[in-house]
Amino acid sequence: MRRGDAAPSARARLDTSRHLALDDAMRARTWYSQWPMPSLEAEAIVLRHHPLAEADRIVVLLTREQGKLRAAAGGAKKTKSQLAGTVEPFNHLRVSLWFREGKDLGQVHGAELIQAYPGKGLDLGSVYACSYFAEIVNEIAPDGQPNPVLFRLLLASLKACALRPPTPALVRYFEIWALRACGFVPDLGRCAACGRPVAGEGFRFAVASGGALCRDCGGKAGAGGVPLGVKSAEALEKMMKLPPEEFMILPFGQTTAAEIEQFARRLLVFHLERRLKSYPLLREALQGGV
Repeated sequence: MRRGDAAPSARARLDTSRHLALDDAMRARTWYSQWPMPSLEAEAIVLRHHPLAEADRIVVLLTREQGKLRAAAGGAKKTKSQLAGTVEPFNHLRVSLWFREGKDLGQVHGAELIQAYPGKGLDLGSVYACSYFAEIVNEIAPDGQPNPVLFRLLLASLKACALRPPTPALVRYFEIWALRACGFVPDLGRCAACGRPVAGEGFRFAVASGGALCRDCGGKAGAGGVPLGVKSAEALEKMMKLPPEEFMILPFGQTTAAEIEQFARRLLVFHLERRLKSYPLLREALQGGV
């Protein structure tokens, strides 16, 4: 304002504020008009979330219908929001999502909680196990590619954690089945070189080539790989047939447990090309440290 000009009246200032408010409302209506209706109604499990602005979050979901998706959950941090407490990690939901054409980040329009996992009153081991399972899925699942087997595996494993504290057998089950669901574990019942059944004699798994080798073929090839004895091979065969809540309570000897752990861990590191952050806490809990 130049010297000598009259200061704006209170009425003028009020009119200006109203115009600015109308402009903001028009911009908001224009933005929301780009999301005319939910483009996807999905069953989902929340893998993780991270902050977006002051009151919002970005959530990473594994959906039964469309695989892994990312969406902004507006107001999720506000206590009175319909999304507060709903889009939390490991929760099983029904969600309505908006997606603008050509964009991979959607908008959560609504969410209904089906079940919260691992539930109340359980030990830290259950929380660590759920966190580890979600981290594996987040790393291994490509965006926007449906994988019903992986979704069912995650949901069944979360339910198993709600029934009883997790066991090393459950963790191995999830690791190997997650890799299998994404095509990284071939048939373990036969030698990849000669086709001979190996379940009754054990085998050596060549991690780089991704195949089981019988004792003869493994010796001829001079492959390093991961050795699995007869009992370990039998345990893997049972793993392919049983649901997680049944496999997790099977007793295994120390040698068998160690061989299957080495097998699963080597495969995970090879295919993910990094070590998972949540595993050390889980392993400590499974060993009685928590």
